[in-house]
Amino acid sequence: MKINGITYDTGTPTVDGSVTRPDLTAATMRRELAAVAGELHCTAVRITGDDVTRMRQAAETAIGLGLAVWLSPMLPNADEAATLGAVAAAAEVAGELHRAGGDVTLVVGCELSAFMTGLVPGTDIAARLAALADPMSWPPEYFAAGPPPVRFNALLATAVATARKHFDGPVTYAAGLWEDVDWTPFDLVAVDAYRDAANAATLRTTLEALHGHGKPVVVAEFGCAAFTGAADHGALAWTLVDRTDGVRRPRPGLVRDEAAQAAELTSLIELFTAAGLAGAFVFTYVTPAYPASDDPREDLDTVGYGLVRSWPDGRTTPKAAFGAVARAYAPPGIG
Repeated sequence: MKINGITYDTGTPTVDGSVTRPDLTAATMRRELAAVAGELHCTAVRITGDDVTRMRQAAETAIGLGLAVWLSPMLPNADEAATLGAVAAAAEVAGELHRAGGDVTLVVGCELSAFMTGLVPGTDIAARLAALADPMSWPPEYFAAGPPPVRFNALLATAVATARKHFDGPVTYAAGLWEDVDWTPFDLVAVDAYRDAANAATLRTTLEALHGHGKPVVVAEFGCAAFTGAADHGALAWTLVDRTDGVRRPRPGLVRDEAAQAAELTSLIELFTAAGLAGAFVFTYVTPAYPASDDPREDLDTVGYGLVRSWPDGRTTPKAAFGAVARAYAPPGIG
Protein backbone atom coordinates (compact mmCIF):
# COMPACT_ATOMS: atom_id res chain seq x y z
CA MET A 1 0.00 0.00 0.00
CA LYS A 2 1.22 3.50 -0.81
CA ILE A 3 -0.98 5.20 1.80
CA ASN A 4 0.06 4.06 5.27
CA GLY A 5 -2.28 6.16 7.32
CA ILE A 6 -3.75 6.87 10.72
CA THR A 7 -6.65 9.01 11.91
CA TYR A 8 -5.94 11.97 14.16
CA ASP A 9 -8.81 13.52 16.08
CA THR A 10 -8.62 17.25 16.82
CA GLY A 11 -11.85 17.26 18.84
CA THR A 12 -15.28 15.83 18.02
CA PRO A 13 -18.62 16.01 19.87
CA THR A 14 -19.51 12.75 21.64
CA VAL A 15 -22.77 10.92 22.33
CA ASP A 16 -22.89 12.31 25.89
CA GLY A 17 -22.52 15.95 24.82
CA SER A 18 -18.84 16.39 25.65
CA VAL A 19 -15.91 16.83 23.24
CA THR A 20 -13.26 14.18 22.67
CA ARG A 21 -10.37 16.64 22.96
CA PRO A 22 -11.45 19.80 24.80
CA ASP A 23 -7.82 20.89 25.18
CA LEU A 24 -5.34 20.45 22.34
CA THR A 25 -2.30 22.70 22.18
CA ALA A 26 -0.02 23.38 19.24
CA ALA A 27 2.82 21.69 21.15
CA THR A 28 0.77 18.53 21.66
CA MET A 29 -0.19 18.46 17.98
CA ARG A 30 3.44 18.84 16.96
CA ARG A 31 4.63 16.09 19.31
CA GLU A 32 1.92 13.61 18.36
CA LEU A 33 2.09 14.21 14.61
CA ALA A 34 5.89 13.95 14.73
CA ALA A 35 5.43 10.49 16.26
CA VAL A 36 2.93 9.63 13.51
CA ALA A 37 5.42 10.58 10.81
CA GLY A 38 8.64 9.43 12.45
CA GLU A 39 7.92 6.54 14.81
CA LEU A 40 4.87 5.01 13.12
CA HIS A 41 6.25 5.51 9.58
CA CYS A 42 2.90 6.84 8.38
CA THR A 43 2.77 8.53 4.99
CA ALA A 44 -0.67 10.08 5.54
CA VAL A 45 -2.95 11.27 8.31
CA ARG A 46 -6.73 11.64 8.25
CA ILE A 47 -7.46 14.72 10.36
CA THR A 48 -10.94 14.71 11.89
CA GLY A 49 -12.89 17.17 14.03
CA ASP A 50 -15.57 19.87 14.06
CA ASP A 51 -13.32 22.92 14.57
CA VAL A 52 -11.96 23.96 11.18
CA THR A 53 -9.35 26.25 12.77
CA ARG A 54 -7.89 23.36 14.75
CA MET A 55 -8.05 21.11 11.71
CA ARG A 56 -6.12 23.67 9.66
CA GLN A 57 -3.45 23.92 12.37
CA ALA A 58 -3.07 20.14 12.50
CA ALA A 59 -2.99 19.92 8.71
CA GLU A 60 -0.29 22.58 8.41
CA THR A 61 1.76 20.79 11.07
CA ALA A 62 1.33 17.43 9.32
CA ILE A 63 2.27 18.83 5.91
CA GLY A 64 5.36 20.37 7.45
CA LEU A 65 6.33 16.90 8.67
CA GLY A 66 5.99 15.46 5.17
CA LEU A 67 2.61 13.80 5.64
CA ALA A 68 -0.20 13.71 3.11
CA VAL A 69 -3.38 15.07 4.71
CA TRP A 70 -6.93 13.79 4.40
CA LEU A 71 -9.12 16.56 5.80
CA SER A 72 -12.30 15.05 7.26
CA PRO A 73 -14.86 17.25 9.06
CA MET A 74 -16.98 15.38 11.63
CA LEU A 75 -20.26 16.82 12.96
CA PRO A 76 -22.24 14.05 14.67
CA ASN A 77 -26.01 14.74 14.72
CA ALA A 78 -25.75 17.74 12.39
CA ASP A 79 -28.48 18.35 9.85
CA GLU A 80 -27.94 18.64 6.09
CA ALA A 81 -27.35 22.39 6.08
CA ALA A 82 -24.74 22.23 8.85
CA THR A 83 -23.06 19.25 7.21
CA LEU A 84 -22.75 21.03 3.87
CA GLY A 85 -21.54 24.16 5.65
CA ALA A 86 -18.77 22.12 7.26
CA VAL A 87 -17.84 20.67 3.87
CA ALA A 88 -17.57 24.17 2.41
CA ALA A 89 -15.40 25.41 5.29
CA ALA A 90 -13.09 22.39 5.12
CA ALA A 91 -12.90 22.71 1.32
CA GLU A 92 -11.73 26.30 1.64
CA VAL A 93 -8.93 25.18 3.97
CA ALA A 94 -8.07 22.23 1.73
CA GLY A 95 -7.91 24.54 -1.28
CA GLU A 96 -5.54 26.95 0.43
CA LEU A 97 -3.27 24.14 1.62
CA HIS A 98 -3.34 22.49 -1.81
CA ARG A 99 -2.43 25.72 -3.61
CA ALA A 100 0.46 26.17 -1.18
CA GLY A 101 1.85 22.80 -2.26
CA GLY A 102 0.34 20.46 0.34
CA ASP A 103 -0.73 16.91 -0.55
CA VAL A 104 -4.39 17.16 0.48
CA THR A 105 -7.48 15.00 -0.02
CA LEU A 106 -10.91 16.14 1.16
CA VAL A 107 -13.32 13.70 2.80
CA VAL A 108 -16.82 15.23 2.50
CA GLY A 109 -18.45 13.08 5.16
CA CYS A 110 -18.28 9.93 7.23
CA GLU A 111 -21.05 7.32 7.47
CA LEU A 112 -23.66 10.06 7.11
CA SER A 113 -26.58 7.63 7.17
CA ALA A 114 -25.69 7.03 10.83
CA PHE A 115 -24.01 10.29 11.87
CA MET A 116 -26.25 12.90 10.18
CA THR A 117 -29.85 13.65 11.12
CA GLY A 118 -32.60 13.49 8.52
CA LEU A 119 -31.56 10.64 6.25
CA VAL A 120 -32.54 7.85 8.65
CA PRO A 121 -35.06 7.87 11.54
CA GLY A 122 -33.61 8.49 14.99
CA THR A 123 -32.51 11.39 17.16
CA ASP A 124 -29.05 9.95 17.88
CA ILE A 125 -26.51 7.59 16.35
CA ALA A 126 -27.62 4.54 18.32
CA ALA A 127 -31.24 5.00 17.22
CA ARG A 128 -30.24 5.46 13.59
CA LEU A 129 -28.06 2.35 13.63
CA ALA A 130 -31.03 0.42 15.00
CA ALA A 131 -33.24 1.85 12.26
CA LEU A 132 -30.72 0.89 9.58
CA ALA A 133 -30.96 -2.69 10.82
CA ASP A 134 -34.78 -2.62 10.54
CA PRO A 135 -35.94 -0.57 7.52
CA MET A 136 -39.49 -1.91 7.91
CA SER A 137 -39.79 0.22 11.06
CA TRP A 138 -39.27 3.53 9.22
CA PRO A 139 -42.17 6.04 9.17
CA PRO A 140 -43.72 6.64 5.74
CA GLU A 141 -42.39 10.22 5.54
CA TYR A 142 -38.86 8.86 5.06
CA PHE A 143 -39.98 7.43 1.71
CA ALA A 144 -42.25 10.30 0.60
CA ALA A 145 -39.42 12.30 -0.99
CA GLY A 146 -38.11 9.29 -2.89
CA PRO A 147 -36.11 6.13 -2.15
CA PRO A 148 -33.66 6.75 0.73
CA PRO A 149 -30.61 5.57 -1.30
CA VAL A 150 -31.46 8.11 -4.01
CA ARG A 151 -31.74 10.95 -1.46
CA PHE A 152 -28.50 9.79 0.17
CA ASN A 153 -26.54 9.89 -3.09
CA ALA A 154 -28.11 13.23 -4.03
CA LEU A 155 -26.73 14.63 -0.77
CA LEU A 156 -23.27 13.24 -1.56
CA ALA A 157 -23.39 14.75 -5.06
CA THR A 158 -24.29 18.12 -3.52
CA ALA A 159 -21.41 17.77 -1.05
CA VAL A 160 -18.97 17.12 -3.89
CA ALA A 161 -20.30 20.09 -5.87
CA THR A 162 -19.93 22.25 -2.76
CA ALA A 163 -16.35 21.09 -2.28
CA ARG A 164 -15.40 21.69 -5.92
CA LYS A 165 -16.22 25.39 -5.55
CA HIS A 166 -13.21 25.77 -3.27
CA PHE A 167 -10.91 22.78 -3.86
CA ASP A 168 -9.69 21.17 -7.07
CA GLY A 169 -7.78 18.30 -5.45
CA PRO A 170 -9.02 14.74 -4.82
CA VAL A 171 -12.37 14.31 -3.06
CA THR A 172 -13.81 11.20 -1.43
CA TYR A 173 -16.31 10.02 1.18
CA ALA A 174 -15.76 7.66 4.15
CA ALA A 175 -18.56 5.15 3.62
CA GLY A 176 -19.94 2.59 5.99
CA LEU A 177 -19.88 -0.91 4.51
CA TRP A 178 -23.69 -0.92 4.58
CA GLU A 179 -23.99 2.26 2.46
CA ASP A 180 -24.72 1.94 -1.27
CA VAL A 181 -22.64 4.82 -2.60
CA ASP A 182 -22.63 6.12 -6.16
CA TRP A 183 -18.89 6.71 -6.52
CA THR A 184 -19.18 8.49 -9.89
CA PRO A 185 -18.47 12.05 -8.62
CA PHE A 186 -15.57 10.97 -6.40
CA ASP A 187 -11.87 10.57 -7.17
CA LEU A 188 -11.30 7.66 -4.78
CA VAL A 189 -13.43 4.95 -3.19
CA ALA A 190 -13.06 5.02 0.59
CA VAL A 191 -14.78 2.79 3.15
CA ASP A 192 -14.60 2.35 6.90
CA ALA A 193 -13.75 -1.35 7.07
CA TYR A 194 -13.80 -2.82 10.55
CA ARG A 195 -13.68 -6.60 10.78
CA ASP A 196 -15.99 -8.37 13.23
CA ALA A 197 -17.51 -11.78 13.83
CA ALA A 198 -20.23 -11.17 11.25
CA ASN A 199 -18.02 -10.18 8.30
CA ALA A 200 -14.69 -11.88 9.06
CA ALA A 201 -15.16 -14.46 6.31
CA THR A 202 -16.29 -11.99 3.64
CA LEU A 203 -14.42 -8.73 4.28
CA ARG A 204 -11.65 -9.31 1.75
CA THR A 205 -14.13 -10.25 -0.99
CA THR A 206 -16.21 -7.17 -0.17
CA LEU A 207 -13.20 -4.90 -0.47
CA GLU A 208 -11.90 -6.51 -3.65
CA ALA A 209 -15.29 -5.96 -5.28
CA LEU A 210 -14.79 -2.21 -4.87
CA HIS A 211 -12.06 -2.29 -7.52
CA GLY A 212 -14.94 -2.60 -9.98
CA HIS A 213 -15.52 1.15 -9.72
CA GLY A 214 -12.23 1.71 -11.55
CA LYS A 215 -10.81 4.04 -8.91
CA PRO A 216 -8.21 3.64 -6.14
CA VAL A 217 -9.71 1.93 -3.09
CA VAL A 218 -8.72 3.07 0.40
CA VAL A 219 -9.86 1.96 3.85
CA ALA A 220 -10.61 5.29 5.51
CA GLU A 221 -10.84 3.72 8.95
CA PHE A 222 -10.11 0.38 10.64
CA GLY A 223 -9.26 -0.54 14.19
CA CYS A 224 -9.59 -2.78 17.20
CA ALA A 225 -9.97 -2.26 20.94
CA ALA A 226 -7.59 -3.73 23.53
CA PHE A 227 -9.42 -6.58 25.25
CA THR A 228 -9.68 -10.31 24.69
CA GLY A 229 -12.27 -10.91 21.98
CA ALA A 230 -12.33 -7.27 20.81
CA ALA A 231 -11.85 -8.34 17.19
CA ASP A 232 -15.28 -9.97 17.25
CA HIS A 233 -16.86 -6.61 18.15
CA GLY A 234 -15.07 -4.54 15.50
CA ALA A 235 -16.46 -1.00 15.27
CA LEU A 236 -18.79 -1.44 18.25
CA ALA A 237 -16.26 -2.30 20.96
CA TRP A 238 -16.40 1.31 22.19
CA THR A 239 -20.03 0.77 23.22
CA LEU A 240 -19.08 -1.83 25.86
CA VAL A 241 -19.19 0.76 28.62
CA ASP A 242 -21.01 0.40 31.96
CA ARG A 243 -22.85 3.61 32.97
CA THR A 244 -25.11 2.18 35.67
CA ASP A 245 -23.98 4.55 38.45
CA GLY A 246 -23.27 7.53 36.18
CA VAL A 247 -19.54 6.75 35.96
CA ARG A 248 -18.16 5.33 32.72
CA ARG A 249 -16.27 2.05 33.17
CA PRO A 250 -15.50 -0.94 30.96
CA ARG A 251 -18.22 -3.55 31.26
CA PRO A 252 -17.43 -6.17 33.91
CA GLY A 253 -15.67 -9.22 32.54
CA LEU A 254 -13.57 -7.53 29.87
CA VAL A 255 -9.89 -8.51 30.11
CA ARG A 256 -7.29 -6.03 28.88
CA ASP A 257 -5.30 -7.61 26.05
CA GLU A 258 -2.96 -5.35 24.10
CA ALA A 259 -1.55 -8.31 22.19
CA ALA A 260 -4.99 -9.04 20.75
CA GLN A 261 -5.29 -5.47 19.46
CA ALA A 262 -1.82 -5.58 17.94
CA ALA A 263 -2.46 -8.93 16.25
CA GLU A 264 -5.76 -7.79 14.73
CA LEU A 265 -4.30 -4.58 13.30
CA THR A 266 -1.35 -6.47 11.82
CA SER A 267 -3.71 -9.02 10.27
CA LEU A 268 -5.93 -6.32 8.78
CA ILE A 269 -2.99 -4.47 7.22
CA GLU A 270 -1.91 -7.76 5.65
CA LEU A 271 -5.45 -8.33 4.36
CA PHE A 272 -5.68 -4.85 2.83
CA THR A 273 -2.32 -5.30 1.14
CA ALA A 274 -3.33 -8.69 -0.26
CA ALA A 275 -6.60 -7.19 -1.52
CA GLY A 276 -4.64 -4.68 -3.61
CA LEU A 277 -5.86 -1.56 -1.80
CA ALA A 278 -4.17 1.80 -2.30
CA GLY A 279 -3.99 2.46 1.43
CA ALA A 280 -5.60 2.41 4.84
CA PHE A 281 -5.98 4.59 7.95
CA VAL A 282 -5.83 2.90 11.33
CA PHE A 283 -8.20 4.29 13.95
CA THR A 284 -6.70 5.99 15.89
CA TYR A 285 -3.61 7.63 17.38
CA VAL A 286 -5.03 8.60 20.78
CA THR A 287 -8.41 8.61 22.55
CA PRO A 288 -8.39 10.94 25.59
CA ALA A 289 -12.14 10.37 25.96
CA TYR A 290 -11.25 6.79 26.99
CA PRO A 291 -8.66 7.46 29.70
CA ALA A 292 -6.33 4.80 31.06
CA SER A 293 -6.21 3.67 34.67
CA ASP A 294 -4.03 1.29 36.66
CA ASP A 295 -7.27 -0.12 38.09
CA PRO A 296 -8.66 -2.58 35.50
CA ARG A 297 -12.19 -1.77 36.64
CA GLU A 298 -11.68 1.90 35.68
CA ASP A 299 -9.46 1.47 32.61
CA LEU A 300 -11.61 2.84 29.77
CA ASP A 301 -8.66 2.52 27.39
CA THR A 302 -9.51 -1.19 27.35
CA VAL A 303 -12.48 -0.40 25.08
CA GLY A 304 -10.71 2.44 23.25
CA TYR A 305 -8.97 2.18 19.88
CA GLY A 306 -5.90 4.34 20.47
CA LEU A 307 -2.39 3.17 19.65
CA VAL A 308 -1.28 5.03 22.77
CA ARG A 309 -2.84 5.06 26.24
CA SER A 310 -4.06 8.48 27.35
CA TRP A 311 -3.73 9.11 31.09
CA PRO A 312 -5.80 11.61 33.08
CA ASP A 313 -2.70 13.73 33.78
CA GLY A 314 -2.09 14.20 30.03
CA ARG A 315 0.64 11.60 29.62
CA THR A 316 0.51 9.11 26.77
CA THR A 317 2.28 5.75 26.59
CA PRO A 318 2.62 3.47 23.54
CA LYS A 319 0.64 0.24 23.47
CA ALA A 320 1.65 -3.02 21.82
CA ALA A 321 -0.42 -1.94 18.81
CA PHE A 322 1.84 1.09 18.34
CA GLY A 323 4.83 -1.15 17.74
CA ALA A 324 2.80 -3.51 15.56
CA VAL A 325 1.64 -0.74 13.24
CA ALA A 326 5.11 0.80 13.15
CA ARG A 327 6.57 -2.54 12.01
CA ALA A 328 3.83 -3.06 9.42
CA TYR A 329 4.28 0.44 7.98
CA ALA A 330 8.07 0.55 8.12
CA PRO A 331 9.89 0.85 4.78
CA PRO A 332 11.98 -2.17 3.75
CA GLY A 333 15.11 -2.45 5.82
CA ILE A 334 13.62 -0.59 8.79
CA GLY A 335 12.05 -2.53 11.64
